[in-house]
Amino acid sequence: MGAVGARILIVDDDAASRRLLEVRLRALGCDTITAGDGQEALATLRQEPPALMLLDLQMPRMGGMEVLRTLRRDALDLPVIVITAHGSIEAAVEAMREGAYDFLPKPFDPHHLEIVVRKALEHLGEHIKRKGAT
Repeated sequence: MGAVGARILIVDDDAASRRLLEVRLRALGCDTITAGDGQEALATLRQEPPALMLLDLQMPRMGGMEVLRTLRRDALDLPVIVITAHGSIEAAVEAMREGAYDFLPKPFDPHHLEIVVRKALEHLGEHIKRKGAT
């Protein structure tokens, strides 16, 4: 699966961060939808399933780690790239244990974001092919 046309859910409580990510992802040809917190993200996920989620960790009402745990508990198979200004090795390790595909600290390099998004979508495409072959 390539980036062009891929639907990506951006979850961040900071409107400026959501907007910046939308602009970057649309430049790659992606279709974007947004949510301001974890609860909104889970509701959106069930209505408009995305190919990929970009997820902030620190948010009101429901944070990113709780979203990751909910995805895993509900067996929702979705690649998640965690993006946070509160990046630490401990947070990255915990996010990966909870099922995150990758972890990017803010501020992020736009080129690196593009690479990680493309790799996550390629990984998703390979996963879908393997599931179809079984």
